[in-house]
Amino acid sequence: MRFRAHYVSVELIRIGGDGDGGYLVPDILKTASHCFSPGVSHTADFEFELSRSYGIRSFMADASVASAPLDDANFTFLKKFIGNCSQGDLITLGDWMDLSLEGEEKELILQMDIEGGEYDVLVYESAERLRRFSVMIIEFHDLERIFDPHFLKMFSSIFEKLYRYFSICHVHPNNRGGVVSLNGIEVPNVIEVTFVRNDYVDEVKTGDEIRLPHGLDHKNVADREDIKMPESWWK
Repeated sequence: MRFRAHYVSVELIRIGGDGDGGYLVPDILKTASHCFSPGVSHTADFEFELSRSYGIRSFMADASVASAPLDDANFTFLKKFIGNCSQGDLITLGDWMDLSLEGEEKELILQMDIEGGEYDVLVYESAERLRRFSVMIIEFHDLERIFDPHFLKMFSSIFEKLYRYFSICHVHPNNRGGVVSLNGIEVPNVIEVTFVRNDYVDEVKTGDEIRLPHGLDHKNVADREDIKMPESWWK
């Protein structure tokens, strides 16, 4: 996955509170116009802070719930899952963007937590489509499967696609998922990865040493033991 080669140290801020639903992002949100948030479930702290602090409108999608968990004038909810086709209760990310936006805005935010569905989305969507996002926060699930060569090949291909236009600026293991290991290699089952588009890197990079966990990181689940990102992934 070449995490270290594509990892940059940038100034980060925390959006969405101290628990689950809060994420670290580069401090470039003043340029963003809209956020796409597939996987709403029962939490919208991230989107609410974007609305309250930056006036950013969020498009939210999740077929498992009837509506957004909070009322806000900047929220637009779609009762569909995001996937690799547009039929039934599924819609592709690209079709959702076309449906939601009037123009070709290129300073968008993606915050995606869809319980394993991220792989279908990221395989299907083109690098050029994803390039419209300046910041992406993606939760990757089921990483215990990374020891399967077929899964590893797909996972690596996705990251190579993302590296065309993005760098990693933060990684945080979700302590809800636990850790698996094989032959001394440890892998958190669920990780949250923040990407920044490469044309912003020179603007936000600090040159500081990369330290994980970051000082703004918090446990997703307060009463569970924290998980540190194994250094083999990023050093």
